Amino acid sequence: MLRALEWLACQGEMMAITDPDMVQSQVGVLNKVSAILAVLEEGPAHLETVISETGLKRPTVRRLVLAMQELGLVESDQQEQFIVGPRLIRLARAVHQAIVHRELRQQLGALRATTGVRSVRLERRCDDQRICMAEDPRLNSAATDRKPARVAAMGDDPVSRVFLAWQELSQGREVWRDAAAECSAIRCRGWVEGVADGGLVLAVAVRGRDGELAAVLSLSSHFQRTRREASYGHEVITVAIEAAARISHHLRANETTGLVEGLEDRAQRVGPRSVE
Repeated sequence: MLRALEWLACQGEMMAITDPDMVQSQVGVLNKVSAILAVLEEGPAHLETVISETGLKRPTVRRLVLAMQELGLVESDQQEQFIVGPRLIRLARAVHQAIVHRELRQQLGALRATTGVRSVRLERRCDDQRICMAEDPRLNSAATDRKPARVAAMGDDPVSRVFLAWQELSQGREVWRDAAAECSAIRCRGWVEGVADGGLVLAVAVRGRDGELAAVLSLSSHFQRTRREASYGHEVITVAIEAAARISHHLRANETTGLVEGLEDRAQRVGPRSVE
């Protein structure tokens, strides 16, 4: 009898949080946690607001919120209002980055299919290294091709030359004065091609805000296929430049999201507090 009453009480509480727009699972405690987070999605909320909005009992809300605080899912600000915690902020950023990365890989895969090159990559510079931030997904499944390193040192290859062309010319360095004309030409043209790792590489600048260099798009082909001309054709170069422009727009549009920005702003005002 007691178990039956406890089950009915639990069902009554779960019915109170049932919302036509809220997906319900078969695990009651997750439904309650989801209901609490649904309230906090709308903004900071006092304990009483969470209780009234979810329909959960006060002891249940206090117990769950305390556990969620320990896990970093919820925090309390100086006004004793609850907001989403730092762990959810990190998860939101990770999800956003995963979506952006997947879309980039799709664009790179489409560019490889259109041009017929061996591989397509998107790289960024970190100090004296080039770091691959996205690559044609076919590279992960191609057993015959040697996969390029995700981190490479800056050198004299086409990708490095594009990065160096956008670097501010250091005064007093003779090497930069001698190469100033070449750097200026690369910046004006927006691309450079050459031989690297036994293949022909086309490196195209991906511009960020105000024309600064955000990344470099590189296309690589087996040198044997193109040794007759040792150069990519006008059509391939045009397609690569257009792809770089689309990627540039994509990166600028996805630098931040309103959700993550808002959560981070709130988190800056949060201090460790306990549930009263």
